[in-house]
Amino acid sequence: MSDQGQDLLSFWNERAGLGEWAGTRDVLAKQIEVEAIAEFIQDGQRILEVGCGNGITAIEMARRHRIDLLGVDFAKEMIAAANQLLEGQQLKGRLRFEVGDVREMSGYGEGYDLIYTERVLINLPDWPSQHQAIRDITRLLRPGGLYVMLENSQDGVDQLNEMRARVELPPIAPPWHNRYLRDAELETVSIEGVRLEGQRFYSSTYYFLSRVANAWLAAQEGREPEYEAPLNQLALKLPPIGQMGQGRIWLWRKAA
Repeated sequence: MSDQGQDLLSFWNERAGLGEWAGTRDVLAKQIEVEAIAEFIQDGQRILEVGCGNGITAIEMARRHRIDLLGVDFAKEMIAAANQLLEGQQLKGRLRFEVGDVREMSGYGEGYDLIYTERVLINLPDWPSQHQAIRDITRLLRPGGLYVMLENSQDGVDQLNEMRARVELPPIAPPWHNRYLRDAELETVSIEGVRLEGQRFYSSTYYFLSRVANAWLAAQEGREPEYEAPLNQLALKLPPIGQMGQGRIWLWRKAA
């Protein structure tokens, strides 16, 4: 493993004990992500979550639906935290966790009805690695199966930063360990038997209100914006408008 890969592994292992903050301090954004993924989950599906972290999303899906779900993550401390959270849960579905790496998916067989990632590919260091991950993940789908790729968009961040500049807010930059996806690169993806079925701009309203409106109001008062501010809470109740959010879903469908 490269030095950068080892640093990333250490980073996520260290965050495993943070509970609902393990994946992000923005728990409202996490709520929106969970609901966005849930729209594609149905009873009877065989599902793989690649990069499950401490299992919060997978547990919620198995609580709601009669599914067979496997969650994998390359950070063993995250898997330990996921199994701990799983204890005592009342589930409708079957759920298990194990250590696994998005860079090595050959051991998981094929035939999944649905596979999803939640801010996982952005941890890979470059576009060739991200492109290969899309190919490897879609290969595991059954004919007609769906890959729900919930990841962060650099184009979405650029649009947010244009609005922030208008109100004299500094630009948002991805964390050191993330490389956000780019539309121009995704448009070049060509995988035999797989097509990009569409996109969902599920987070647009939330990120505009939280990263522009709420951030501006906080700046006027000389303080840091709060993730759980009332304006951000309001965004949870509103539908997505426009294409400004950094969080997007790309839907990859395997031919039947």
